[in-house]
Amino acid sequence: MAHTSTPYERFKTLLEETMNHLKLTLEERKPFLEPQHIHRKELTLTRDDGSSATFPAFRVQYNNARGPYKGGIRYHPLADEDEVKALAALMAIKTAVVGIPFGGAKGGIQCDPKALSKRELQDLSRAYVRAFKDHLSPDIDVPAPDVNTNPDIMAWMRDEYEKITRTYAPALITGKPLSYGGSLGRDTATARGGFFILQEFVNLEGKDADDLRVVIQGFGNAGANMAHLLHNAGYTVIGLSDSHGGIYSEEGLDPVRIEKYKHRTGSITGEYCEGSVCDIDKMKMDNVRTVTNEELLELPCDILIPAALDNVITEKNAGRIRAKYILELANGPTTPEADAALRKKGVTLIPDVLMNAGGVTVSYFEWTQGRSGEQWTAEYVDNELKRIMLDAFRAVRKEVSRSGLTYRQAAFVLGVRRMLEAMHARGWISDATAIAAGSRGRRRSFR
Repeated sequence: MAHTSTPYERFKTLLEETMNHLKLTLEERKPFLEPQHIHRKELTLTRDDGSSATFPAFRVQYNNARGPYKGGIRYHPLADEDEVKALAALMAIKTAVVGIPFGGAKGGIQCDPKALSKRELQDLSRAYVRAFKDHLSPDIDVPAPDVNTNPDIMAWMRDEYEKITRTYAPALITGKPLSYGGSLGRDTATARGGFFILQEFVNLEGKDADDLRVVIQGFGNAGANMAHLLHNAGYTVIGLSDSHGGIYSEEGLDPVRIEKYKHRTGSITGEYCEGSVCDIDKMKMDNVRTVTNEELLELPCDILIPAALDNVITEKNAGRIRAKYILELANGPTTPEADAALRKKGVTLIPDVLMNAGGVTVSYFEWTQGRSGEQWTAEYVDNELKRIMLDAFRAVRKEVSRSGLTYRQAAFVLGVRRMLEAMHARGWISDATAIAAGSRGRRRSFR
């Protein structure tokens, strides 16, 4: 497979294979090749010292065939339009895979939020809404938090939108604080959705949780919550890491203790090491050793869960990965080249567009509650999340067994087919011949 360099090119590689597999006509391919809209603005901010600063901002709206655009807004110095394009496209696939009535979008501001005061951050967030107000609404485009954004920022954005449009719009944005229209269960949704799939997969594979060793890269919201869920369900979590590095114990780690260490010292390894100086006696007593994030991925285990950065599993390290199963809780942790290498090794991989869709699913619940004025119980949210995630997993698994595809290929086939069906229903595409051919699951198109 040729090396693909940018996130959007990587997306298009898999998209092209999917469209070939479904035998799409030229007319059917066109709506998938580029986003429907890319909106760009320059946001001007008056800093606390009275100076003026300008920040590039954008919103990429990939496709809305199945419902309003949906996707996060990230604040990052390297927030890059190509990456945001890829994430918007993947969001459209993801919402189609789990069958919720949204399209895909993504947005960003090129800034370092850590270098801004709280007032500057609020002003910049409100400026984003003023700049893009004509392209946002509960029926057009529904943003959410992403990298370096949080419920506070979502609340400021909703408030700004309501001020300038003089409307009441609880469904404008998701990931809001509970006190201002948020949903119960949103904080743990990504991990819980992935956990439901993992449990179902393990059962169908005839495995027992007690016999399975798990490594999780990333101890942020998704990774830490997943570690707790797995530990409580009887899995042995043998490796954990954060941005500072990781720890490994053959006997298993207690995520509750590790979380306490992280709160106390600022990192997972902080209990044992200060800089490069480590307390060997304490490590021996706890039967742990420190590992780098790169080493963590290559530990002997049954299940590997990348839950942090993208592009961590590449053609360079794929051959050294010893996990039997990889479940992608992070967005885009595996390159196409690594995918091909893992497939040859017989590793089963559950992709991000299915595995981490719990977050956007509970965002859909929040949007629904905002539109209806209801407040769902935590139990109802959990039950609905489980139902939707397992329906999606079973649909993808059915495609896998029917077509001989990998889980990623099958998820893309399912997502693209559902988007295509919506486009045909809306009359966007006139030629209906390929959908029938594609739905028979023609094989051998994927390399």
